[in-house]
This record gives sequence, C-alpha cells and structure tokens, in this order.
Amino acid sequence: MATSYRRFARLNIFGLLLTGALFIWLSRNGAIDFWLTQQFFDSITHSFPLKDAHYLNLYGHVLLKNLTALLLIVGIALSLVSSWVKVLRPWREMLITFCIMASCAALLIIKLKHDSVHACPWDLAMYGGKAMWYPLFDWVNPAIELGRCWPGGHASGGFAIIAGYFALRERQPKWAYYFLIAGLVMGSIMGAVQIIRGAHFLSHNLWTLWFVWGACFVIDASRQMIKVMLARKTQASTASVGSTEATI
Repeated sequence: MATSYRRFARLNIFGLLLTGALFIWLSRNGAIDFWLTQQFFDSITHSFPLKDAHYLNLYGHVLLKNLTALLLIVGIALSLVSSWVKVLRPWREMLITFCIMASCAALLIIKLKHDSVHACPWDLAMYGGKAMWYPLFDWVNPAIELGRCWPGGHASGGFAIIAGYFALRERQPKWAYYFLIAGLVMGSIMGAVQIIRGAHFLSHNLWTLWFVWGACFVIDASRQMIKVMLARKTQASTASVGSTEATI
C-alpha cells in the first residue's frame, strides 16, 4: 500500500475516532440538540410550526430526496453501459465504486434507523409527543416502542454523494473534491430542513455523516488492500515463472 494512502488512512481513522467521541458527548448531553430544536418549536401551541410547511416539504424534502436518488440511479445506469460505451470505459471502475459505496452507506443508515430506540423531536413528550428522550448508548427497556429516528435518514441521501470523493480521489482529484463539496452541502441542507421541521436533532444528522464517511472509508480501504494482495500475488507468480525459466 502506497505511503500516501497510509497517511490518508491514518488521517481518516484519527478523524473518525475524534469526531465519534465528540458526537457521543453531544448525543448524551443533549444541550445543543435541545437548544437548536427549541428555536423552531412553538411553546404556546406545543408544535413545530414549519413541520408541514409546503415549501419545506416539497423542495427541502421531496425534491432533494428524489434528486439524490436520481443521481444514484444515473450512476448505476452509467456503470452498466460503461462496458459498451467507449467514452465511459475509463470511468467504469470509478462509477461502480461510487454506486457500491453510496448504496452501502444508505443501506447502513436505513438499518440503524430501523432498529433505533431514539425518537424524532416531534414525537418526544417535551415537544408535544409521547416518547421519551434517551442519551445515546444508555440502557433502554427492550419492551419500549422503537423511535426509529437515529441517525437521520433524509440527510443520508445528500451525504452519500461523498462516495464520489472516495471513488474519484486517486484518478480524478478535481472531480473528487466537487463531489465532496456537493455531498457536504447537499447533506447539510437536507439535514437542516429536517431540524427546522422538528424531524431530527442536529446530532442525528452528524451521526449520519459519520456513518456515511466511515462506510465509504472502510470500503475504500478494503479495495486498496485487495489491490495490494493481488499485486503481490502477481509479482510472486512472475518471480516463480522467472526462476523456473532460469533453472531450465
């Protein structure tokens, strides 16, 4: 494995550990989550006034969700036809890698959210609902109804675009950074929309980014290790053939 990638891997591992510790504190303390959510909560009506706002629901939720889904569909379609379309052949591996990373990251978020006990803000008793708030990783009675709201699902569609950064980083660094910026911006906007509507806490969306980035990095690191192993196997085979021919 190249020295540059080892440095990149160490930076990612350190960053994930550091931000993971920060997000655990944020999710267990709750103060920042509560303060930010309170800005969009009406204490008089005990509701989130913008929960069903037409423009937020249409443009910030439905439209952006469909846009990110369309991007993945286009990526899958291009990767499928890249074997026959000459101009796409150099991009084939990168397209496939992007689709695998983005899909795995999205599926991971869906699975975590489905099994989560943490409820959405608008379902919590403190915000007019009935559910209880629990610090992250606290013991919770297994008999309680699952809240299924952690991590944030909506923001995962935007953050999944970050997969393009990992897929393109080595061969197309300029495009890689475009995808990185687009993913961070899109995910942040989609996460902000849900915070304003009362659907998620800030920490929910930060964990979404953490899991998406982590999933992409693990897949990328695994891909690099497989390449190294295959290269070593090829070198060993070549050396063995050369040694045999020299003996003959």
